[in-house]
Amino acid sequence: MTRIRQLSVLAAAATAVGCVLGCSRRTTRPVTTQVVVLGFDGADPNLLSKWAKQGHLPNLARLAQSGTFDSLGTTNPPESPVAWASFATGLNPGGTGIFDFLRRDPQTYLPELALVTREKPEFLFGMIPIKAPKVTNERGGIPFYKAVADAGYKTTVVRMPLEFPPTPLPGGKLLAGLGVPDLRGTWGTFFYFGSDLTQWDVGDTEFGGKLVRLELDGNRAASTIEGPADPTAQSFRRISVPVEFSVSPQGNAVTIRLEGQSETVAERRWSRWFRVKFKITPFLSVRAICRFYVLQVSPDLRLYMSPLNLDPESPALPVSYPSGYAASLASKHGLFKTLGWWHDTWALNEEKIDEGVFLEDMFQTTETLAGVTLDELKNDPPSLLVSVFTSTDSVSHMFYRLMDPQHPRYDPELAKQYGDAILRVYERMDLVVGDVERAMKPGGTLLIVSDHGFHTWRKGFNTNTWLVENGYMALKNPGAQEKTYNLDQLFGQGSFFPNADWTRTKAYALGLGQIYLNLRGREKQGILDPGPDTDRLLEDIRQKLMAFRDPDTHEPVVEHVYLAKEIFHGPYMSRAPDLQIDFRDGYRTSWQTSLGAIPSGIVVANMKKWSGDHCASDPSDTSGIFFSNQRVKTPHPSILDIAPTVLKILGVGPPGELDGRALELEPSGEGKTRSGR
Repeated sequence: MTRIRQLSVLAAAATAVGCVLGCSRRTTRPVTTQVVVLGFDGADPNLLSKWAKQGHLPNLARLAQSGTFDSLGTTNPPESPVAWASFATGLNPGGTGIFDFLRRDPQTYLPELALVTREKPEFLFGMIPIKAPKVTNERGGIPFYKAVADAGYKTTVVRMPLEFPPTPLPGGKLLAGLGVPDLRGTWGTFFYFGSDLTQWDVGDTEFGGKLVRLELDGNRAASTIEGPADPTAQSFRRISVPVEFSVSPQGNAVTIRLEGQSETVAERRWSRWFRVKFKITPFLSVRAICRFYVLQVSPDLRLYMSPLNLDPESPALPVSYPSGYAASLASKHGLFKTLGWWHDTWALNEEKIDEGVFLEDMFQTTETLAGVTLDELKNDPPSLLVSVFTSTDSVSHMFYRLMDPQHPRYDPELAKQYGDAILRVYERMDLVVGDVERAMKPGGTLLIVSDHGFHTWRKGFNTNTWLVENGYMALKNPGAQEKTYNLDQLFGQGSFFPNADWTRTKAYALGLGQIYLNLRGREKQGILDPGPDTDRLLEDIRQKLMAFRDPDTHEPVVEHVYLAKEIFHGPYMSRAPDLQIDFRDGYRTSWQTSLGAIPSGIVVANMKKWSGDHCASDPSDTSGIFFSNQRVKTPHPSILDIAPTVLKILGVGPPGELDGRALELEPSGEGKTRSGR
């Protein structure tokens, strides 16, 4: 996949000029009616209901009594980008074009990120930028907050997934969320600097990490930070900056020197944010921010460095609308992460930080978003505010194992310390809800949603291996050891499917639950002709997957297998997988399958700390949450219903035909309380 290249200053200037000319004269309606939509990614209705009954979530429990609490139907698959795209537009995945985090290029069989497409920048004489890189948001449909802003309502949207590049909101403000890359063009490459690493340890981890060996000269170690790819180079190389670490004479702190900045940081403490400038040409530099955590000073020197976030005060790629909104937030609230994948799950999954470090960073980041959300409501109140929190999702991915004694990575000692981590994040969610209620205008409508629920993930399913063993996929050298992949290769367009024999392969898997046929005229080396034979092939694969049993427990692994036409419709059907696999509780597509690998074994234990999931579950048992401070008469709300509901409340016509329906709300105090849990 082509790498995300850094946006030149010319594009930033063009955005600013466009805003001045097109936005400053925009007049908005008076804020007389207010709608607030809070999103809590991954909040699960079963966990929430249990903890509310136990008294842990008083604000949400009160809302359930005075208004509405119900399960919220999700998309198939119940993945965050898929569901948030449908939330924003009111369309099913066939109408948004987002079916997974990844998609495959049928001409190369390579995995690509499904959320954006990119075009490289151009330079005159390899120095002067003459054409900025172009990044295009691949989500189809018109977001409801865009329609509201177009209708003249003051609109503020904070940390919205799939808003990269940001959608212009006339007279409004938007800060992008999931989808914004780091400065390296990835979804969050962390750095681990350590004198404990050998020369064989250095390099890229499976899940987005860079391992850098430190060699101490006395109390000092010099190293480099690899930043963005050099867009002017003929062959691939990254631009680096030097960094220096010095151990204090007392041996309990480290002085970090980077780009003329210096800070002494004690062991087991975070540094402040450092600003980093990477020089592309004499005429162009790009800026990032990062911070360090001193894991250990002695006997080994070990430091963790966060991903290189785009500097919110001078982002190399647009992260907000208007372009200066991110800078204004940084000026008011301090420097903050701009990376779309907000929490450091990759570092905990690779066990380069521990649970305590992860949670400290997560709660600090959540406080930033809570502060921004409340400040917007109190000091610049809009008619529509949308704010999306992702800590409920990330903590569930990483800590589900400590609530599940049957998980392969359950640890009773860690469970004593961190078994309540998910609950603690839900309690913080409850406090946000109470604060937002008090900050809203009287008579306003509050909607609280999540995009999906959660399951434990104990075992991975190697779909390509299953396809090989069942004769649907062929290998050039069946005895060869299968290559494994890492996330950096995805962004660097590594050599995927190196052992696949496409002249004999009928089907292949890529992504978190998708199977594609090797069709002639669609795939570059396709061998199958569309028609009755391929229909029978799809049905054959479906029936065999449904019949598959876990060799250890003899229980079914797959809940359902759907044909694309059974669950999707719309203008983007050409992007859809031919089959969508939905797994039972405890199972998910393996990490290596998602990148197209063919590892040994079909059902394998999940030995990672990433222990909870939802991405390839069945939507029937992976519902999200739905709250309203008003009573809702419409049964079985869906995430596709949020867009038309908000439009109806504000009296804005839909921007086209929607798949969702407007929910019927009753003013508070009328009718009977309805709680679906």
